[in-house]
Amino acid sequence: MGAIFSSIIAFLTPPRSALKKVGGWQFVGTLSEFKENSLVKTYFGLPVILIKNGKGLFSFSTVCPHLGCIVIWDEKKKKFICPCHDAAFDEEGKVLKGPVKPYNLLPMEIKVEGERISLKLPEDKLPAYPSWFRITMISGV
Repeated sequence: MGAIFSSIIAFLTPPRSALKKVGGWQFVGTLSEFKENSLVKTYFGLPVILIKNGKGLFSFSTVCPHLGCIVIWDEKKKKFICPCHDAAFDEEGKVLKGPVKPYNLLPMEIKVEGERISLKLPEDKLPAYPSWFRITMISGV
């Protein structure tokens, strides 16, 4: 049983070889490109999310602060769920439940200049998504 659980955790946790360094301010799009209540997954192959909702723009890492697994948006529950231990985070990256309390998802700085949106990505390395993963727009956040 432990071997199965370990295999699942290994599958959900990006390998060290997938670490990628980008860092600094990166242009990600314009305000008009992002519809209200939309979520954009990944920038530059990094596990970063940008959300636009009625409260504004939010960006954070999708790496769970507990085991480093990638959280997944649950459309029905309207929250991010960690597949490794069922922790939950709201659409602003704030922890709702689970063993990660009091740690929220790591926020990314957002800069808006006119219509241009830029994110300040960390200088240190974050796990990269696989090369087949592409930017995806999801409505209803």
